[in-house]
Amino acid sequence: MGTNRWENTHFVVGVGTGGTISGVGSYLKMKNPNVKIWGIDTYGVCFKKYHETGIFDENEIYPYVTEGIGEDILPLNVNFGVIDGFTKVTDKDGAVYTQRLAKEEGMFLGNSAGSAIKGVLQLKEHFKPEDVVVVLFHDHGSRYVGKMFNDDWMREKGYIE
Repeated sequence: MGTNRWENTHFVVGVGTGGTISGVGSYLKMKNPNVKIWGIDTYGVCFKKYHETGIFDENEIYPYVTEGIGEDILPLNVNFGVIDGFTKVTDKDGAVYTQRLAKEEGMFLGNSAGSAIKGVLQLKEHFKPEDVVVVLFHDHGSRYVGKMFNDDWMREKGYIE
């Protein structure tokens, strides 16, 4: 990659309290300001709209299922200045992709991981073939055995048939 190691790098992470994306994002941008930092948000959370408009819209906040990302407040740890953009992922897509990671890739991860993978797919128009995309997975799937890894629960929510 030449002298600029992270020239074509994108870092994608679900945003909860904002500590991980802000800390890692600040460090990577310090090393190379061309690194792109992407946040994954869920519907019912205010981060994306706030990032784009600077407006804290309480109408953006409503109950959601996805765990591990999202807040109904703007935590002070979120450094919106290092985040290049957000994409929102539905609860359904996050849950379905969490199951897919386990079944297709053998990765027993938490619900935010499914949202992160779906978010990467939604962001694909921002990536070039030579880019490096790094996705951070926050937790393991043991807390979700009765939810995302339970087909009865998934059916009750209308996420699978």
